Amino acid sequence: MRSIRDAAGIRIMKLFGQYRNSKAAIGVLFCCAGLVVSAQLPTKEARVPSAEGSEQQPTMAADAEIESGLRRDLALHPDSAPTLYKLGQVLRLENKPKESLETYTQAAQLQKPNAEQLRSVALDYVLLEDYNDAIHWLEIAVSMEPGNADVLYSLGRCLYTQGRYPEAQAAFLHVLQIKPDHLKATENLGLIYDYVNHPEKAEVALRKAAEWAGPDSKDEWPFLDLGAFLLDHDRAAEAVPYLRRAEAINAASVACHEKLGRALVDTGDVSGGIKELETAAQLDPKNAKMHFELGHAYRAAGEMEKSRAEFALSQSLYGEHSRD
Repeated sequence: MRSIRDAAGIRIMKLFGQYRNSKAAIGVLFCCAGLVVSAQLPTKEARVPSAEGSEQQPTMAADAEIESGLRRDLALHPDSAPTLYKLGQVLRLENKPKESLETYTQAAQLQKPNAEQLRSVALDYVLLEDYNDAIHWLEIAVSMEPGNADVLYSLGRCLYTQGRYPEAQAAFLHVLQIKPDHLKATENLGLIYDYVNHPEKAEVALRKAAEWAGPDSKDEWPFLDLGAFLLDHDRAAEAVPYLRRAEAINAASVACHEKLGRALVDTGDVSGGIKELETAAQLDPKNAKMHFELGHAYRAAGEMEKSRAEFALSQSLYGEHSRD
């Protein structure tokens, strides 16, 4: 349930007298007024590329260094809105959404936020799994800059996460009107086509995204999504090379090991599939689905005792989740 603005939030609003009629500025105020709700994640597995789009994220060490420098600058110039906005973005990239929102509120007292800054506010809400507010502020940002592809992409991702597929599709198509070679919009459009049962269109889009990603890609998702699509459509042999490529990029990904494991089992390489599924279960030992898939793999290998143990563990974990 959405909370009512508290007294502190109302006091902050009074500081924005000059922006009283600006919904965009008031929106930033609300970010610190306790308006955080939980959101349901998409039910289809392993299809969750980031809402960040093409934004480059520095390393954690670099973020910390940048944050320190910005705080030193603010000690000298505490009323610098540009510095505060930069600090808000860095705090978000450091996965500190509440601190980031507080910093954006300070910045908005000094200078009305632009579309990119509102997008960053919305991405703080994504980190808080409050997709309703994220969508709200992204829609405001789009109204400010209808041709901003990054804002449109983030809006499409949030709509997609909420299962609002027609609206998400429209957002991604708009991105592609602005930037026809936008890899992430193409990839996500493929996911939507798959969800709404247009597999031919989905495959074209997903293959295009994987092709654009190229051999030097540092992002596993175009390959993982294409491989998962092929696996889900009973084309495991075709899926294996793409899933191997995804795993090579991100060996710590549970989804990469799980999908590759399933594909290998389906193509007859049961021992290889078991190895991948065991790795997935080790990476995420509380994941009931991983143990369920591993139980199936052990059964295919004739290891019935291990199979029964994994099914029992999976059932126990599902029970724990249902009680949470």
